[in-house]
Amino acid sequence: MSSMSLPRGAIPIAAASAAGLVLAKYLHDRHGSSSGGRLAEPIPFEQLPPEVIQALRKAAAEHPSKQEPADGCTAAVTVAYAFAETIFIFPITPTTPLGETADQWAVAGKTNCFGVVPKVQQMQSEAGAVAGVHGTLVTGALSTTFTASQGLLLMIPNMYKIAGELLPCVFHVAARAVAGQALAIFGDHSDIMAVRQTGFALLSSHSVQESFDLALASHIATLLCSVPFVHFFDGMRTSHEIQKCHALNDKQVKVVMDLLEDKIDEFRAQALNPSHPTLRGTAQSPDIYFQNVEAANPVIAK
Repeated sequence: MSSMSLPRGAIPIAAASAAGLVLAKYLHDRHGSSSGGRLAEPIPFEQLPPEVIQALRKAAAEHPSKQEPADGCTAAVTVAYAFAETIFIFPITPTTPLGETADQWAVAGKTNCFGVVPKVQQMQSEAGAVAGVHGTLVTGALSTTFTASQGLLLMIPNMYKIAGELLPCVFHVAARAVAGQALAIFGDHSDIMAVRQTGFALLSSHSVQESFDLALASHIATLLCSVPFVHFFDGMRTSHEIQKCHALNDKQVKVVMDLLEDKIDEFRAQALNPSHPTLRGTAQSPDIYFQNVEAANPVIAK
């Protein structure tokens, strides 16, 4: 973003909020042009609508950020915990600190932005963790999980289902090399590249500050468009690197949550409920199956 006079502490709020606008512009440009999958040009801050700039300044003045040291895992779990009602975990390097921190906060009674303590459950594997997330989502509760490398690969079958059913959620991933001839903690993106075909949108953070901002942006975006997201950052680099950041606090995230109340209610209204039963999990012949695939395309493209 171009530099512009902002109150102290406004940068993370501006980045997180404007990220949703940048993402929408990218999807629009990609869908409406023949330029392929290249990223659209970012929107300079001064080109945002005046009402958006005014809202950002007001939010920054009323809820200033405090600079404090943090690493990428702490940044991501701060936002994920605030938005989650259930968290399913299975430890895997370098994402283990996310699950450990969430578990510690739950044991200590820390509440999320809904005023409840999330249910944190360790499963038998990453396959069980993603199944727990999927099951929670279809019952109308918000859920998340954290993983990397082979752990993310074990989640692929359920990722297809979550994306196909347009269930809003965010997986936070500290990217790590997929084990081939041997295990490696090298922070490449081979695990992320392996899930591009699942239907999840991908959002990458390149610093600890971005891990705060884009973690929030991904949770905002998934509720706005019903497309699930993988928010990822470099494992063993961004995940464990300590930087001085404008940390997001609970009040700031609560403000965002209140603005998304209608979208959250809309998501809950689509939950499995014996009072208004729906038919799901059917077997469809090719003509019906692909009609439903095409019906989802406008949601993904908007």
